[in-house]
Amino acid sequence: MSLKRKINKLVRKRSWQAILSLLRKLVRWSPYFRYPVIGPRLRKVVNLEPEAKTQGYTLNINADVTDLAQGVVLPIDMMKEAVRQAGFRAIMNKCLCRSAYDCKTFPHDHACIFIGEGARGIVKNGVGREATVEEALSHIDRGAELGLVGQALWIEVERLMMGLARENGVAHWLEICFCCPCCCGTFKLMRASNLQDIRDRFHSIGWKAVLTKDVCNQCGLCVKRCPIGAISLKEKQICIDAAQCLGCGFCAALCPQLAIRLHLQTPLLDKVQDYFTRGGLSVDL
Repeated sequence: MSLKRKINKLVRKRSWQAILSLLRKLVRWSPYFRYPVIGPRLRKVVNLEPEAKTQGYTLNINADVTDLAQGVVLPIDMMKEAVRQAGFRAIMNKCLCRSAYDCKTFPHDHACIFIGEGARGIVKNGVGREATVEEALSHIDRGAELGLVGQALWIEVERLMMGLARENGVAHWLEICFCCPCCCGTFKLMRASNLQDIRDRFHSIGWKAVLTKDVCNQCGLCVKRCPIGAISLKEKQICIDAAQCLGCGFCAALCPQLAIRLHLQTPLLDKVQDYFTRGGLSVDL
């Protein structure tokens, strides 16, 4: 049996716990990705070799922590437009990450939306249900109310697990996640592996966290909250690594001094799909 078929069988309802275990092991294994012999083998299992198209873009859906220029489209609106344009929508029954790490802060049943004709495998494999446009839009609003951050993702290993379609190099699905800072597998992988080539697969769409130094009291809460370790406290000064910052906004939402805001650093593209096209992945939803 091929690796693809073996992984695909794991995602069936009867093997849900096996998938959760695989996710936890992936994060635990990630520090070994850098080693010369075992590293390439582990990366191949989860399709993180250089030629893989795995990539993601952070779409902050909490407008309260986003410093917007007049007339700029909100990330939540970009997300909703992608849902409207897609030919098919499915909502997963449970969040992989929050289930895997038994999240105590956010609900397990607020899970990812998969969009595009290729996402029918989510329903076929019994891990999600088909959703109307209205249901998907309401799901996005609920994610914002919960204080979760949106991410648009195309993850190669999930294509294998879920049986999602990709034909002739064209992706027919995208994943919209609602991530928490404590359990998100992508955030954990980036932080645990500490490998730049993995971090380089995930991007801000333009927003970056910026510190207002005159009101910051160096309490350090933002350092603890940053899910990828892009904020540090050095010599009693908060330092934000702009190159690593994904613009998720968790730090800004938490700061008691309102000393951190998200600022738009680069112009936005027209559609969520355009970011993946720029990253070398053809998308047709």
